[in-house]
Amino acid sequence: MQWVIRRIRAGLGYSGRRRALPLWMRRGLLVLTLLAIVAAYFATVAHVSRSGWVDAQARALDAWVDRQIADAGFRVASITAYGTSKTEAAALRAALGVDPGAPTLALDLTRLRRNVEALPWVRAASVERALPDRLIVRVLEREPVALLQSQGRLSLIDSTGATIPNAHLADFTDLPAVTGEGAARATPALLTMLATDASLASRVTGATYLGERRWDVRVDDRVWVRLPEQRPLDAWLRLAQMESEHSLLRRKVLAADIRNPRQWIFRLPPGTRLRMAIENSGS
Repeated sequence: MQWVIRRIRAGLGYSGRRRALPLWMRRGLLVLTLLAIVAAYFATVAHVSRSGWVDAQARALDAWVDRQIADAGFRVASITAYGTSKTEAAALRAALGVDPGAPTLALDLTRLRRNVEALPWVRAASVERALPDRLIVRVLEREPVALLQSQGRLSLIDSTGATIPNAHLADFTDLPAVTGEGAARATPALLTMLATDASLASRVTGATYLGERRWDVRVDDRVWVRLPEQRPLDAWLRLAQMESEHSLLRRKVLAADIRNPRQWIFRLPPGTRLRMAIENSGS
């Protein structure tokens, strides 16, 4: 009987094994299978992401790591600040927002530095860890150099020409007052020039920036000195020398126009005649 069945199968061409699929079809099925797996993976990730499960697990892991580090002694026990003569301690603590016992290694130092630099008196700052339990803050504070008068209001400006907000102006009434369009930006260069003669510079009580080109400076809160637009340093040094030798501005002078290097003009009170020591020397 088995022999008959084998003969029938042979006659029908049946070999007893499944016929192999063509190569192109096998490759196509493999690609389709891989695409289905990838699609299922991304669908699962998208679903999990929408549910917030991944974020929640990441936050839980971060919190666990922070606790382990803190339990090992890496907790903030003290904060040391340097250079904060004008920045109040309470304002600095509020800007840092670091509570005692916070995990030291979990602190975002860049964010803390930016918070400190946002304080009114802080020009630049750095925040460092001193392991295991200290935080060190170094501050470079702004240097106030002048009072800016603009639109009927006074504000304090620093050595870069920037305004220092919320400053107590009563503490800085000895600084010169400047005014004029663009005065804040031009003040640092003016003060640098005036400082070439410290004696005369210490007597400057105010200055006006005219046309964003040149300055009139007020000496002894009484005499206006009109500086030239070109080479103002030369004129200032010459004036300082004459003041040292002849006390020119301490006389009854209301204004001194020194813009023309060949001819200076002095304005006097009505009916007043200027007698200068340099006249006696034959100059």
